[in-house]
Amino acid sequence: MGSAALKASLVGFLLGCSQPGDAQVSEELVRGYLWPSSAAEFQDAEARLATDRSLVGVSRMQMHDLEEMLRRGPVLSMPDQNGADRRALDVFTVKGPGDRDIPVYVLAPRRYTADTEWPLMFAMHGGPPGGAEAAHRGALGMVEVWADAAERAGWIVASPAMVHTAVAEGRTAERLPYEIFHEEEAKAVIDAVRARYRVSPDRIVSTGISLGSNFSIGYGAAHPDWFSAIVPVSTEGDSRELLLRNLASVPVYVLEGSQDPNIRGVDGPRALSEILTSFGYDLTYREFGDRAHEGFQEHYADVLRWLDLRPRRFSPREILRVPHSGIIPVARRVHWVESNTRQGVIRARAVTPTRIEVASRWTGELTLFLSDPLVDLDERLEIWVNGARVFAGIVERSIRTALEEAKAPGDERRVYAARVTVSVPDGAGPLGVAKALSEELRPRHPEGRLSFWEMYAQRALEERFPDVGFGGEEVALPRRLTGAAPEQIGIRITDVEAGGAASLAGLEPGDVLITVGGEPFFQGRGGVVGLHQWMVRELRTTPAEYELTVWRDGRETTLSATYGLGPYRPAGP
Repeated sequence: MGSAALKASLVGFLLGCSQPGDAQVSEELVRGYLWPSSAAEFQDAEARLATDRSLVGVSRMQMHDLEEMLRRGPVLSMPDQNGADRRALDVFTVKGPGDRDIPVYVLAPRRYTADTEWPLMFAMHGGPPGGAEAAHRGALGMVEVWADAAERAGWIVASPAMVHTAVAEGRTAERLPYEIFHEEEAKAVIDAVRARYRVSPDRIVSTGISLGSNFSIGYGAAHPDWFSAIVPVSTEGDSRELLLRNLASVPVYVLEGSQDPNIRGVDGPRALSEILTSFGYDLTYREFGDRAHEGFQEHYADVLRWLDLRPRRFSPREILRVPHSGIIPVARRVHWVESNTRQGVIRARAVTPTRIEVASRWTGELTLFLSDPLVDLDERLEIWVNGARVFAGIVERSIRTALEEAKAPGDERRVYAARVTVSVPDGAGPLGVAKALSEELRPRHPEGRLSFWEMYAQRALEERFPDVGFGGEEVALPRRLTGAAPEQIGIRITDVEAGGAASLAGLEPGDVLITVGGEPFFQGRGGVVGLHQWMVRELRTTPAEYELTVWRDGRETTLSATYGLGPYRPAGP
């Protein structure tokens, strides 16, 4: 169909679908919005979504029809070539965030065709590498070590050459300056592979050896809705209960050698195993007394059989979001609940088809993304937060919402028919429920020392961003300030570093700092020190603007500060 005919068809469709609930979702709308072939096609679809009232208040069957369209996925940009010899490597470069080039090695099974979906093994090499050449060798090695098992089981293997994680100058026993491979870079690679190959979104597994294994743990805990499972190999493990709590919906398969000389000790992976087992999470831990820091290629066929039984849990009825001190912070959104702060602790349960119960602390608002597998959207829904009812009513299904929520993360299987935003209630009763949750999650297992990979990465980040450029003390918020979250406080500025980002933004001693980048402060959460802890993990080399909301002279004032990671200190004694 030509563009003129397509536009005429859409106009006719709009004229015939003016009543809510009458939508017959078209392939053109879905593909034009999620996988457009041109900017004009997307703009047409976006305009349709914004104006067509018939896309709101649809039936369960209409939402089911949309899901069927989404399962068919996009039209692939890469032709199905090399069919006779799919063992030939596909090597290409992904333009990642910050304009970085990320080389990627991909190997598909010989029997690969684009008319069916294939599971993907996202495999990361160890390191930090000594240079770009070592990173390329590592990526190629990861593809090769999985190749035979993946060929037999029908898996695609993709490995990024993490060239920018190479060690910078000035390496010593105490200093190993390098950058981590951030989760947004991993997502960019996965998205690029999915644009070239027919990958099942519900069967993407993150694995890695050594440093790559700890990236896998970090990604799984930060984004438990991304992966069907993670497979850390020769890992340093992790003993932080708060971090590991986030793996409730992510099966974990660990392969470890007890003679490994390249980690602090086998206590790290053993602690990970003990903690996940104590939580009742889905874990297989295999430790070999005669093995060291290496791959376990002969066991990968068993691993893939184990993974075949574990597709991604799209919409678990209970979820946890627990912030932690790990270098890869947990996303504000986990599955079907989103916190409006990075600090929010959340446990959400769909206890019946018509009732959701949430316990939450250190957040002011929650957004819930709802679907028919989770609740009955034909019935009146109740949402309770910290023991108080905050919503009661019918929630309409919306094709508009479903497509927006599929496009935002680039994941067409995450079909949420509705979203509801609620405020976290204040008062003694709700606050008691919130405090009980954080007390219940208090770690019982002693945390070990930071693993080598994270210790060095943390030191490198603090070298590049030693402080936020001001000091302050916790104070109560001004009484006239409205919309504050429970337990929210302010920071009275006591000193400002001359020439720093905060000073250039106009922050002054005596100001009461309310939010930074929209993030509030809460009583007992570390104040300026806590702010530095999350900023050092969030900042990148490319500077970014942060809005500072302050109380000055009896009113709110907004400032803008530009922060970014600075250079490493000069190498030398």
